[in-house]
Amino acid sequence: MISLIREQKNKMSRKIKAITFDLDDTFWDVKPVLINAEMKTRDFIESRVGKLEWGSWEEFKAIRERLILEDPLYEFDVGKLRKKLLKMKIQERVSDLKSVEELSEEAFRLFFKERNKVKFFPFVLEEIEKLSQIYELGCLTNGNANIEMIGVDKFFEFNISSKDVNANKPSRNHFEKAKELLGVEKDEMLHVGDHKINDIHGAIDFGIKALWFNPNNEDWDIDGTEKPSEFDSWKGISEKISDLYN
Repeated sequence: MISLIREQKNKMSRKIKAITFDLDDTFWDVKPVLINAEMKTRDFIESRVGKLEWGSWEEFKAIRERLILEDPLYEFDVGKLRKKLLKMKIQERVSDLKSVEELSEEAFRLFFKERNKVKFFPFVLEEIEKLSQIYELGCLTNGNANIEMIGVDKFFEFNISSKDVNANKPSRNHFEKAKELLGVEKDEMLHVGDHKINDIHGAIDFGIKALWFNPNNEDWDIDGTEKPSEFDSWKGISEKISDLYN
């Protein structure tokens, strides 16, 4: 696929010093990762307690909403939510609370390990390494991907999750914390991500530059927000960022 990138018509000050990145679906395709982690975790639990009915996606969402009403932290801490759901499922077969706790912790460790076995999109690692030699880099995620386990923490100053700031993008909390840690002004920051609302609209609304990773060439349909610069391949993106913003 030929890389496609379009400049914003009305740019802010062009020179940037720092770049933040989304993780899931920006550096890698997260869907197969989560499916694999989920299936291995289910198999592990069933090997201990027997076959279970795992329910539908709609049932999961209903349970999640109920849990958030009980404890608002479940909305931002996906690890806490995952552990709770595992405990609830195990308790369908196991009554001893200590055994439930031990098995759910073991199951969560397995899930988390598999959740961080990602396959980067082509050229991501090469480009991130180049960019890390020029700019201060950070990660902003609504999930719980662990850049140390994945092996790319050497390129980044931090990885801010929703748990860290008690909010999900597009809330300004992630961007505000990143600005604080980076010690830069808003017009010296660029955020790169795939999600039109959480990443791009959130960044623009906060007042920083945004670069949209758009591998499927989706239409820009966010009313009231001008279409940002975009790209559909990571190949050569470090040079393109330099051309656009420096």
